[in-house]
Amino acid sequence: MIFNKTEKQERDYLQQVINLLNKTINSTDVSVKEHVDTLAEYKDYLWSNKDIDPHEIRSMRESILNHFALGENVIDKRKRLGKILDIPYFGRIDFKSREKDGKVLPVYIGVHSFYDSDSKMSFIYDWRAPISSMFYDYELGEASYESPAGEVTGDITLKRQYRIRKGRMEYMIESSLTVHDDILQKELSSNADDKMKNIVATIQREQNRIIRNEDAQTIIIQGVAGSGKTSIALHRIAYLLYAFKGSISSKDILIISPNKVFADYISNVLPELGEETVPETSMEQILSSVLDNKYKFQTFFEQVNELLTKPAPGFTDRIQYKASFDFISQLDRFILHIENNYFKAVDVKLTKHVTIPAEFIEEQFRRFDRYPMRQRFETMTDYILEMAQVQYRITVTTAERNMLKKEIRNMFAGNNDVQVYKDFFEWIGKPELFKMRKNRTLEYADLAPLAYIHIALDGNNTKSPVKHLLIDEMQDYSPIQYKLIQKLYPCRKTVLGDASQSVNPYGSSNADMIQKALITGEVMKLCKSYRSTYEITDFAQKIRKNEELEPVARHGEKPQILKCKNEEDEISCIANLISTFKKSSYKSLGIVCKTELQAKDIADKLKAYTDDVYFLSNQSSAFVQGIIITSAHMAKGLEFDEVIIPQVTDKNYQSEIDQSMLYVAATRAMHRLTLTFVGTKSKLF
Repeated sequence: MIFNKTEKQERDYLQQVINLLNKTINSTDVSVKEHVDTLAEYKDYLWSNKDIDPHEIRSMRESILNHFALGENVIDKRKRLGKILDIPYFGRIDFKSREKDGKVLPVYIGVHSFYDSDSKMSFIYDWRAPISSMFYDYELGEASYESPAGEVTGDITLKRQYRIRKGRMEYMIESSLTVHDDILQKELSSNADDKMKNIVATIQREQNRIIRNEDAQTIIIQGVAGSGKTSIALHRIAYLLYAFKGSISSKDILIISPNKVFADYISNVLPELGEETVPETSMEQILSSVLDNKYKFQTFFEQVNELLTKPAPGFTDRIQYKASFDFISQLDRFILHIENNYFKAVDVKLTKHVTIPAEFIEEQFRRFDRYPMRQRFETMTDYILEMAQVQYRITVTTAERNMLKKEIRNMFAGNNDVQVYKDFFEWIGKPELFKMRKNRTLEYADLAPLAYIHIALDGNNTKSPVKHLLIDEMQDYSPIQYKLIQKLYPCRKTVLGDASQSVNPYGSSNADMIQKALITGEVMKLCKSYRSTYEITDFAQKIRKNEELEPVARHGEKPQILKCKNEEDEISCIANLISTFKKSSYKSLGIVCKTELQAKDIADKLKAYTDDVYFLSNQSSAFVQGIIITSAHMAKGLEFDEVIIPQVTDKNYQSEIDQSMLYVAATRAMHRLTLTFVGTKSKLF
């Protein structure tokens, strides 16, 4: 007999669960009040009785701390229960184990678990629980899951999906044939939200494999545009926090994200999944920190912007070489050269009668080769003085010690990072590949190798507490950056991106290159594109063909290509498109330009038509819903119901990097895509 066979029975059951949830919430509210009242009583007693016994004070303090901790747990429970009232669960499987007398167990699956202590029943299972994995991995029939006691085998006899909003069941679907395909189509057809949301109801089998992978030290996710790779990576973090609770917490995780806007855009996902927001940083912040924030440097955004406009002679050559493995190999050889050639020992007169011979000093430099080169000076000084005191029976003053240490340091020709780095290019016979900008500003491509040399000479002085590192937009980082990251964070990693979406093809990495740089990593691919309609995906494929991409069969309008008479007409055309958008059911519109300068110019011109356009620059820190105008670089990782790409002329979009930008811009669109131009259209599509 099937438990809750009909839709009416399911609706009645949903109400029963909601009633139980409300009852539990009410009881937790009472419990919270009791803890608050008890704490207030303890504090009043302590204030009123200042001459009480010290032992009693100690005992009461312990009681206060215990009540506070218990109160916090109750409050956390209250918050969690409050969150699931709106959508208690989204799926169900009925599972009959192969064990003797195995009964059919209805398993309702939600974002959070719900256990009723009165009836001692689990009404809702967390989507991350081992038994819940079958919902994503199997259809009707034979199934299994890994429990703490080992593998449990059996059969799924029923599979359902629900759309529940505000505690009301909108519909129920029997998922007997395909993995939540109907639900998926309905969700994909909906409008974009102001921020990224959790996707627990529509996780696909190939995505679930990545989320629940506990074995790989490093997972490298190559995902096509719209495959949900960022969302999957965040769900993976939530899963690991659940699976390894007690050994890893949110503060032990670090996300390297491309910019603050993107960090804000994804900031809702983990809290929705019941986890705290994890720390976030950028590659630039990491590299600058290694170098003690001593240097001015070109940002990645500035590098890309220069490539898109008028790069100086030799600029792309310098970037390309510094993104090669030959560069890393030469750099490692040069560090060995420094070890063998940069320390030139000389005799040091320690006191009036005692001179430390150069040979002895040289010997100590080699003796302490387990230390980074610049870290040896302190140890060498202490050892030399210890030997001198034993041999000559002298007492060395602090001034003499400091003098010796200074003399030893001066024997090393590698005390200035930038000078050493310049030496490197002289050493390989390519001095033209290092160019300092005005005001002693480093090029972005030089930041990582300079930090690499610094660590080789000075050691890694930042002992990272990070247990899991998540790197998004992996294609935008070079091999030397990954080499450095591996030195700084020798922990488990989730690395994700799409080689087709590089905003700098001269300094990018694909999955194989990242695997080589990290010397480890299991490459997993996400080939299905869920974001865009089939028509938009097909158009994007004409810009940049990706043989691995599999579009989901969701149809919509064909992309429009509008030719305008002149620049004024193009602005007027965009304004009309904005008006049409405002009358539609769509919630978000992205006007995506090639460069930020172009975006700013169009934003200023659109002010004559509307005040509703928000300019998103590289200085912005938050994502806003509505009408956004920005560059392709800043739009990367975001999605919009509708996208307009202006100025798609043959002059504006012609190079390899232009192609990347156009592809990124087009793949931001979920439902509608329009391109505008004046004159001759780009030959890239």
